[in-house]
Amino acid sequence: MAKPTTPKTSAPRLARSFFAGRRKEFFNRLPVDSVAIIVGNPEMTRSNDTEYTYRPSSDILYLSGFPEPGAVLVFKKTKSQNRFIMFVRPKDAARETWTGRRFGTEGAKANFGCSEAHSIDDFSTVMEELMEGVDNVFYRFNRNPKVDEKFRALWLIRQASLHNPDDILHAMRHVKEPIELDLMRHVAELSAQAHCEAMRQVGPGMYEYAIQGIIEGYGAVRGAPDRAYNTIAAGGNNAVILHYNTNAEALEDGDLLLVDAGLEYCGYAADITRTYPVNGKFSDAQREVYEVVLSAQLAAIRAAKPGASINKVHAAADNALRRGLVELGILPKKMLKKSAHDKIVASAESRGTEKDLAHTGRWFMHGTSHWLGLDVHDVCGVEKKEGKALPLAPGMVLTVEPGLYLPKDDKLVPKRYRGIGIRIEDDVLITSDGNEVLTASVPKTVADIEALMAAK
Repeated sequence: MAKPTTPKTSAPRLARSFFAGRRKEFFNRLPVDSVAIIVGNPEMTRSNDTEYTYRPSSDILYLSGFPEPGAVLVFKKTKSQNRFIMFVRPKDAARETWTGRRFGTEGAKANFGCSEAHSIDDFSTVMEELMEGVDNVFYRFNRNPKVDEKFRALWLIRQASLHNPDDILHAMRHVKEPIELDLMRHVAELSAQAHCEAMRQVGPGMYEYAIQGIIEGYGAVRGAPDRAYNTIAAGGNNAVILHYNTNAEALEDGDLLLVDAGLEYCGYAADITRTYPVNGKFSDAQREVYEVVLSAQLAAIRAAKPGASINKVHAAADNALRRGLVELGILPKKMLKKSAHDKIVASAESRGTEKDLAHTGRWFMHGTSHWLGLDVHDVCGVEKKEGKALPLAPGMVLTVEPGLYLPKDDKLVPKRYRGIGIRIEDDVLITSDGNEVLTASVPKTVADIEALMAAK
């Protein structure tokens, strides 16, 4: 591995003013005489007396940046004032000796912008007062069962109109602020370079988990030690499993390797997939399938622009894949037109024979895109507007990731193509005049991939 470089001191960070601005906007969208309760995730036991590495819930991060488990944020809005209250773990010298320092209530007030803070142990008592005189309560269940139980008991007494705060928060999170985009560019580039490092080092006889280690280790020494999701390093036929993450098999000479991995920085995710030959050279069959997927991805990226929709991005990829499959002889020529293809599929479905039919959805069974942000499968406040798919707008970030998955035991696939799984994924920011591919520095043409791998 190349000698690690010191993380750039200019790496973007979120200032307190960002969180204050998000809270102000959240208050603006709340109705008067309401209280909104945003519940954080609890710690989860990994085994016996050890816990999984804690990652705060994204809504808590978005509104406060508070990093500790089990926090609750409360927003009370009346005609006369807005109150931002935090419930946090209390200071505990004995526990902190073992598990690390806590901010406590005073630290919460000093560092996270709340007007008042209370121990989470006092949630029921304090919330009883906060819920008095409100007409609307915003609360989402299933974040923390213990808090759910306490809240339910309080709400049943008053039964004010109950709403989901996600309807407000997720609409806010969907379009990114400029500083959020700086963070996403940063983590996208770190993730891109991690993928390049894996390409340089891969070779026959290595294990899939070694590729995972290269990518995640690259991020760790450069200031992004967290992964955005479980890394997928799938050699050969393992690549036809969409969310394969066993990562335990040896990489074989002549096989392809599909790597789907992204780092996380300040809570923001990158999500990149590249597929390349373990030995550095595509076979003729691998290249033929790869070019079809790449053509589909480029068509989908061209379709990702203001006023379009995720549905249109998917349609562009799906159409290109269908045409490519026909050209390869995997689909019959009569399926070249979408209308003919869909008519044949519908007829097979009506007869219950679809499982025996060669069609695009058999080998491309997922959507082309998902939203990206604080969650790798990020939120969208409104998926449809007036019965239509939500139009893309500047500041939205989505992935573009078509693929073809041709299992080695699928007899409907010509023998030369069996066992090939290919996905190509980039992170795409919608801009005022089109889009910006945040992960463009990872090679993805056959020539560029082979050149990088040859220069190990």
